[in-house]
Amino acid sequence: MGDRKSRQIIKQDSIDLLKPIDVLTLGGNDDPCFGMHHDLKAPECMECGDSDFCAIVKAQGLHKERLDIEKEQRFKDIEEADDDMVKKKAEAEVLILEAKTKELPRLKTILNISEILSIPKEIVKQLYDQI
Repeated sequence: MGDRKSRQIIKQDSIDLLKPIDVLTLGGNDDPCFGMHHDLKAPECMECGDSDFCAIVKAQGLHKERLDIEKEQRFKDIEEADDDMVKKKAEAEVLILEAKTKELPRLKTILNISEILSIPKEIVKQLYDQI
């Protein structure tokens, strides 16, 4: 999406208001404005009768842009939790508590739990330090 242009920059004389807008031009180079420069605070957008339609087109463009960004980067907050790993972490917490009550050595406890539950030692270390 580009920067919003004011209506003075967009050639008003070249737009025939009596001619219906070709839906296929929306979002392209021949687009008169819709969805490309949507800004509800701009006076030309407040006067436009198609502001709802424009908002929908803009939202679709932003959705596509967000999906493209998500493909390139990893977002931990939107990743789905691995149910199997969640269960293993809960089991590890129980085993860590048992080991702490028996006063077993930290390193031996971490290694044993990691081997028993088949989870990385780093995760067990974090859980051990949190408890």
